[in-house]
Amino acid sequence: MKYLMITILTSALMTTGVGFTSQAMAKQAGHHGGGYGQHHDGSHWKATLSDEQRTKLDQLKLDYKKKKYPIKAKLKVAKVELALLMTSDSPSQSDIDKKIESILKLKSEKMRLKAAHKIGVRKILTAEQRVKFDMHVLAKAFKGKHHRRHH
Repeated sequence: MKYLMITILTSALMTTGVGFTSQAMAKQAGHHGGGYGQHHDGSHWKATLSDEQRTKLDQLKLDYKKKKYPIKAKLKVAKVELALLMTSDSPSQSDIDKKIESILKLKSEKMRLKAAHKIGVRKILTAEQRVKFDMHVLAKAFKGKHHRRHH
């Protein structure tokens, strides 16, 4: 019964995750004009991109998202599975620890992917653009996530 419940929830989450991912990608493309360079702040690094750079960065971003979204979906499923393990009638610390390890591996994979993407972006930019991009990266690292939920 427990295995069946986990399987059903996992399947539902995977299906829902793929649907939301597709909608999110479509919405983001429409909201931001489809890619890099749509920011209207003249001091922003994206404002200085050539058409050729925008095209290369758009492709790089698409490739990154195609790799990132499946990891995010697996991460969501793993978090639900962890919650189910912790709320079972007799929680197994060993099983919980294994699930936490799998979550940490997915987070690590996602972080490595993001770092590789940023390195790829930097390779496309000129030296002057890299300075602005690096300032953006450092400022973002300092501020953290803007949409963090507090429970």
